[in-house]
Amino acid sequence: MEGEGGSGLEGSGEGKAGFGWNVRETPKNVRIAEEGAKYCIAVLHGGEKMYCAKGFPALTPEERDLLGKWQGLFQKKQGKGKRQELEGFAKLYCLQNLVLLGREQLKYMLSFLESQLFGFGPLDILLEDDGIEEIAVIGIGREKPIFVFHRQHGWLSTNLFISSREYARDLVNKMARSIGRRLSMNSPVLNATLPDGSRLNAAIKPISFSGPSITIRKFRQEPFTPRQLLENGTFSAELMAFLWIAMECDCSILIVGNTGSGKTSSLNALLSFVPGNERIVLVEETPEIRVQHRHFVKLNVAKEQGVGMGSLIVESLRMRPDRIIVGEVRSREEVSAFVDTMLAGQGKGSYATFHGQSAKEALNRLGSLGVLEQDLASIDLVLVQRRWNRIQKGAGREIRRVTEAVEICEGGGKLCLNNLFSFDYAKDVLLPCGESTRVFEKAARSFCFDRKGFCREIGRRKRFLEKCSEKEGMRQFFERVNKR
Repeated sequence: MEGEGGSGLEGSGEGKAGFGWNVRETPKNVRIAEEGAKYCIAVLHGGEKMYCAKGFPALTPEERDLLGKWQGLFQKKQGKGKRQELEGFAKLYCLQNLVLLGREQLKYMLSFLESQLFGFGPLDILLEDDGIEEIAVIGIGREKPIFVFHRQHGWLSTNLFISSREYARDLVNKMARSIGRRLSMNSPVLNATLPDGSRLNAAIKPISFSGPSITIRKFRQEPFTPRQLLENGTFSAELMAFLWIAMECDCSILIVGNTGSGKTSSLNALLSFVPGNERIVLVEETPEIRVQHRHFVKLNVAKEQGVGMGSLIVESLRMRPDRIIVGEVRSREEVSAFVDTMLAGQGKGSYATFHGQSAKEALNRLGSLGVLEQDLASIDLVLVQRRWNRIQKGAGREIRRVTEAVEICEGGGKLCLNNLFSFDYAKDVLLPCGESTRVFEKAARSFCFDRKGFCREIGRRKRFLEKCSEKEGMRQFFERVNKR
């Protein structure tokens, strides 16, 4: 492996060896912090952690040359080459060309080749791991390994790297093949959605001057349940019980926060409180929301055909929805259309995510995008969720918490914010700080509650949530809630 590093192939990035990716050797005698069937997380001698894919040792230059030849010959079968033919093909080549390979050597070389031909090469294992949120290619060569953001360990370098600019480009085009887009010198930026729902962004020169950039945002195949969000500290049980009532009595909710704070995960969890017999219309640009309901319509943006988020939101009003869900609103058109759905009053509740650091900042941003102050009152609740580093004993750990729950009220002809829950950073706890008026009024109409009955119901639902198992999947949780 060290000899290969001095060959100049990785440094030049031209991929002359014919095989576009490789593996860095993991240092010996390191502590293993976590281990799975296909990976381990090693703690290196300096304390840095490294994500290591198993079953892929570092290739020698000769092995890379051989794999490059195998790849070219196998692909010349004019698309007739099948996965199950790989081993026979490789053994026949070795026999005809007097190439001697050990059993284990042949096994791992076939793993490399299979992943290259029928998968996404070095990204396969990373895409399979549900503990990984983000995958980032930052260039080529062993000095620029692929990085991942792990849910428990944060950013980690991996033992995988891409060694060819051409391979990086071809890999992106392979991933984006289903949508008919290509990364090229004429189109140096590409955004796409992978078959598993992951979000892909890629750039090459002249946009990405430091080398090919590939960023993949992964989404959990199994959404977090409300109980799991209590377990990991994102919500308090009292707030979740309060929101359960709010969802049932047709409140509209806007979830705001910074990038990666978990806004979509929280929205997915809250939607499990929407009664299972209701009709949902879901509007998204990137498929992220997973509803458990049988009766739903999913609308996706088609920019090539000139169909944007704003026009889809308007179309949803003609579809008699009980609930309208918008994955994320960003532009003036999208914000205006979302607010119009609430003003129209056609659905029982509308929900969306939006970027902002606080409820006040979010409302100011909505105003700057053209929403009138009196129209902002169509939003019942604003939840603020934030992501930040907590540093203890010199070590940082990223956490996600709901930091505000705010009602939007009108008083004296002006908009005012009624703070219901606020996060205490010193105690790491979300505390109630106000009494609901707007949600209480809607709950009183729906459930015939007085104030005492409202508080008792919050307590009853809080106990129900705390008794649920955090190991229960979303489908089980959804069915349990609908059987109450």
